[in-house]
Amino acid sequence: MIKADFRRCKNDIIGFTVKGHAGYADNGQDIICAGVSSAIMLTVNTITDFIKADADIDINHENTGYAYFELKRPYKKEASVMLEAFSAHLKLLEEDYGHIMVRISDTHE
Repeated sequence: MIKADFRRCKNDIIGFTVKGHAGYADNGQDIICAGVSSAIMLTVNTITDFIKADADIDINHENTGYAYFELKRPYKKEASVMLEAFSAHLKLLEEDYGHIMVRISDTHE
């Protein structure tokens, strides 16, 4: 099971932690894991390289299924919109395939 936890500050998503494996198919054949990994990289790279937002990032590529991303202040609205799109994408995968649990929680900043 992939667990995706998004953090919201006021009305904006400011970060996420994704961990686990879908277990939908064998390693290298799992379309859910591949879709989630690709979406993570698209989201992170768009925010940092194109929107130019600063963030704390910890992505482990060593087959551990772990990614942490947190925007630094001041938050850029465009970055939050990209994180909203990423969470919506994972919710659609959750509805279509299962094997993913998406949660959004409010931070107390």
